[in-house]
Amino acid sequence: MGTVKYVVLLRVSTQKQSSTGNGIEAQRRDINLFLQHQNNPQVVTELVEVESGAETNRPVLEEALRLCRHHKASLLVQKVDRLSRDLERLAQIVKMKDVPVRVACLPNADNFQIHLFGCLAAQEREFISQRTRSAMASAKARGVKFGNPKLAELNRTRKNQAKKAANSIAPIVLPLRQKGMTLQEIADTLNSMGIRTATGKNFFPTQVKRVIERSLV
Repeated sequence: MGTVKYVVLLRVSTQKQSSTGNGIEAQRRDINLFLQHQNNPQVVTELVEVESGAETNRPVLEEALRLCRHHKASLLVQKVDRLSRDLERLAQIVKMKDVPVRVACLPNADNFQIHLFGCLAAQEREFISQRTRSAMASAKARGVKFGNPKLAELNRTRKNQAKKAANSIAPIVLPLRQKGMTLQEIADTLNSMGIRTATGKNFFPTQVKRVIERSLV
């Protein structure tokens, strides 16, 4: 079977994320895991874009598409929203017959399904926004004041503790995930090793997923 070429596009929204690596390494890990399960993959180049996914003027994305056409390669991103959050632009990209699109977290999705997932994600973001605005309006009507500094400090402490706990077992969890093990298989492995959560309980897929997410940001 011949070599399959890919142009990898990694995107973060801020320069700070780019300089610190926040977000980039998570994307790169998912993409590498995807490539490990492909036949004869060849990465032509990897491009890093510092731009909001809602922007329509994206020179790095345009360069990635140009390179795909030149090398007859597929455009590979981690998630659909790394490609674009603008549904009109997303539709334009997936309709390009000369640029196949692959999404690492949706390894079996074709261009039509990628567009569908993008639409569903956009709808969910809108629902979340509406629910948040409604909840805040109801809370304000009850006299709730937002921005409590003590609550903010408590939340930061809890997040730091959760991240510290995740980092302590990340050296075990991440290699297992990179080998292709499912969240359930990793949870079973941790439990069999006698490793427990911060609250002393057995691991379940949800806890494993949180460990992975917290250790990659």
